[in-house]
Amino acid sequence: MSVYVDPNRLYRIALPAGFSRVEGAEALMFRHEDFPARINVSCYRAQAPEGGEAPDLFEKLPSRDKMENVERRTEGGLRRGYGEYVGEFQNEPILWRWWTLQRGEICVVVSFTGNPDDDSISRDPLNEFVKCVSVTTHAPLPAEDFTELAARVYSTVIKGATASVRKPLELATGENSLLRLENAYISYLDAHDANPEVSAEELLKNWLERLWGTSTEKLTDFREVRGLIYPVLKPASFARDVAVPVLRQELVKGELDVLMALDTGRTLRFLSHEDLKGWEGVTLEDVFFYARENLLALCRDMQMNVLTDKEGKPAAAIVSTGDNYDASKLILPDLYHKLAAVLGPDLAVGVPNRDFMIIFNLKDEELVQNISAQVAVDAQHRPYAISGKIFRLSGSGVSLLES
Repeated sequence: MSVYVDPNRLYRIALPAGFSRVEGAEALMFRHEDFPARINVSCYRAQAPEGGEAPDLFEKLPSRDKMENVERRTEGGLRRGYGEYVGEFQNEPILWRWWTLQRGEICVVVSFTGNPDDDSISRDPLNEFVKCVSVTTHAPLPAEDFTELAARVYSTVIKGATASVRKPLELATGENSLLRLENAYISYLDAHDANPEVSAEELLKNWLERLWGTSTEKLTDFREVRGLIYPVLKPASFARDVAVPVLRQELVKGELDVLMALDTGRTLRFLSHEDLKGWEGVTLEDVFFYARENLLALCRDMQMNVLTDKEGKPAAAIVSTGDNYDASKLILPDLYHKLAAVLGPDLAVGVPNRDFMIIFNLKDEELVQNISAQVAVDAQHRPYAISGKIFRLSGSGVSLLES
């Protein structure tokens, strides 16, 4: 039996025989192999007044006043509603059938639109489909509430720091710095599946501690995790106030640092000096070496988009692969020499955010001004901001480009 689980864990559907999901549809839709019409499923939260009961969403359905054969009943705290009516759509008769299953503020709405002549064929399978919809008895926190809670927990984990809600599952944690919570929320929902009483606050605390490397959780042997360590380019001010200092190397004094992070593919855990102490005989240089080697392996076939000047000559190269390490590629040892051979020896670079790097020559003043202005804007408005400044790239390294 196929089971559809709502991503927000508010309901699930144990699909009866003959039903399957309509893949690629914009809304959540199902169909039955014996009739062409489709079933739509939606889920809503009914806003309850403080101290009051959530309103009955069946009464809010479209064309509620036109419905016939209305049925209402409550079973074990679940309010059920049903209604149907025949109308016209584009001068053709059409049958609407509506079901609501509401527990507290959570309401699942099932609707069917089809040919009235096919109703006898579809009625039994559709009724069976609705019977297989179960609404959760322990609703997890919605993303909005989870984000509000994360903002409060953040200030307790990172002493003296504050965070504000930018939008659901996204916190503003400082000037031009964002923290996305998608992975934390997925972990919470998974934990909620196993135990509906799980504490979202405790989970967030543990997640943030692991993220910043302040957790007492001991990592395994260095040889087992070294293949998962990557360098992460950050502003020099980033994570300066955490309880346990994170591993970092200075790239441009007061501007850019390289942090070390353990990337499991689902979470990113910044490594701390406490982690380093737990690896006997391992130095910061060893960690940085493997981080750079792993980045090199990731970039073996690195793609770049080359921009040309008015004369058709290469003038800039953009790195934006979406692998989360585009800006970090600034530390690649052969980056300058490869690009100097194409763009010329006098190079500059912009790294406004994690997922974008642009390298360009300094011969064209108009090009330099345009790129500099765009880098400054992107650093203000794009997620995972790094710097709105321009840096000089040379054979000896990276330095701040003096204006």
